[in-house]
Amino acid sequence: MPQEQPTLSPELFEPIVADTEELEAIHRPSLTFWQDAWRKLRKNRIATASMLVIACCVLLALIGPALVPYGYSATDASSIDIPPNREHWFGTDSLGRDLWARTWMGARVSLLIGFVAAFVNTCLGVVIGGIAGYAGGKTDMIIMRIIDILYAIPYMIVAILLMVVLKPGMPSIIVAMVIIGWIKSARLVRGQVLSLKNQEYVLAARKLGASNFRIIFRHMIPNTLGLIITDLTMAVPYAIFTEAFLSYIGLGIQPPQSSWGLLARYGAQNFRVAPFQLFIPAVVISLTMLSLNLFGDGLRDALDPKLR
Repeated sequence: MPQEQPTLSPELFEPIVADTEELEAIHRPSLTFWQDAWRKLRKNRIATASMLVIACCVLLALIGPALVPYGYSATDASSIDIPPNREHWFGTDSLGRDLWARTWMGARVSLLIGFVAAFVNTCLGVVIGGIAGYAGGKTDMIIMRIIDILYAIPYMIVAILLMVVLKPGMPSIIVAMVIIGWIKSARLVRGQVLSLKNQEYVLAARKLGASNFRIIFRHMIPNTLGLIITDLTMAVPYAIFTEAFLSYIGLGIQPPQSSWGLLARYGAQNFRVAPFQLFIPAVVISLTMLSLNLFGDGLRDALDPKLR
């Protein structure tokens, strides 16, 4: 027998009314560019750990020498080449000076030189690279040819020659690093500005009568800020290494001041008697440079708009 077909009533086809306000509601908080970058940076465990290590180094550089009752330049003939113990946490050197106080007093010098030199280099590179990329034409050609000539000269040789001519000390080291240290930043910023200067918002600002200075520093440089900050974090460890190398060969910080390179120099001279005198500054330098590089990598990933 044929089966009966079910009867279809209008009640079976009730329309589903969509709530437009519910559909248009934002279910996640609105984040700015920097808030989103900070959220991504916190998820990167390696970058977060590196940031904590850098913060600890800076904190110990500020308060570390005050944690022990010994001055960083005070000598004690009865405490020469003592290995680390309860009284001298990092031991003493060949003149009886406390290595804990000298290590973190040297951190002040090394970190200050590293951050100041990297900051000045980045600022110069941003200004010169921004002008070259935006102006184009003969201006760009002249600036880039000068950069190419300077780039062909080894950076370390220039720094060594300048330190031979200048009086050894912190200002001289910074000047030696700044002479040609801005070249890398200038080339990076120039390339970024070349890719941005034909964007719609730049053309709109130009049509509205904005000056070239305003377009460069108000519209274009802020859009390269992520690249600039990343380059700055990468330049700091290189500046620290340059200071350590110059001090190690006797052209940097001079006694009775202290720096990581100077400590490594004295530790190498006394390596057979007290190897810890070389290991301690070497480990601190390596750990700081590694942390800065890893933090720079994480910051680059967090600020890259292509990864958003």
